[in-house]
Amino acid sequence: MPTLRSLVAPACAAALTVACARPATPPAAAAPAPAAAAPVTSTAQLVERMKAHYDGRWYRTLTFLQHNTLYRADGGEEKSDWREYQQVPGRLRVEFLPETTRSGFLVRDDTIYTFDAGRPVRTAPQIHPLLLLSADLYALPAERTLAALDSLKIDRGVLREDSWQGRPVYVVGAPAGDSASSQFWVDAERWLLVRLVSRQQAGGRTVSTDHHFTYQDVAGRPVPKEIVFLRDGRPYWREEYADVTVDAELSDALFDPARWADARG
Repeated sequence: MPTLRSLVAPACAAALTVACARPATPPAAAAPAPAAAAPVTSTAQLVERMKAHYDGRWYRTLTFLQHNTLYRADGGEEKSDWREYQQVPGRLRVEFLPETTRSGFLVRDDTIYTFDAGRPVRTAPQIHPLLLLSADLYALPAERTLAALDSLKIDRGVLREDSWQGRPVYVVGAPAGDSASSQFWVDAERWLLVRLVSRQQAGGRTVSTDHHFTYQDVAGRPVPKEIVFLRDGRPYWREEYADVTVDAELSDALFDPARWADARG
């Protein structure tokens, strides 16, 4: 391929007294590079930045088939499938398959309703941290998200920069080296939750569950592709998402505890 020098030199030789003898025209000034976004200095700013990045572009509803793997202590695995319907913010219906069991649970307005064979068996208040930070945050007023973080005992006064899988992140809730305290990690360019550590009571002891997120693009929206749950550094539960649909119209009956047994998607 001819070089720039080989193309320009003959042209100058042919018009030496005209083109090449003229003073060179000063090059146009380069357009200034766009200013880098100001660094985030508080959890409130982080939440606002996440919301602003996806303003008007977040999904309203999500339906999907969830493939689960439970890793047993003896090295074995147990598989299961769930059908899920999500409405942002604050609503999630999980049906254990096959549907004939009529079992599962419903999350609505920070309350979880559990059903067995179509009958309610338990109701309890619960803020679902995965729903909050991977979906609801983008639709809720920032003040509600910040209040929920307080309820989840995530110290939003602790904010730092770090890296995760080679990408820059912001970390809320724990200093460097602390992998046990409740905390969440947000990709500093895609503004998505990539890691969540939840410290809670389980089996009479305090445990920290580490959730690792990967995403897929569905109709231009980032939705989870896989979440791996780890304890003591080892996976014990994996969720894989398939048959994903965004922004389908969903009946309110799906999220009505009184209509669990007969509501259909």
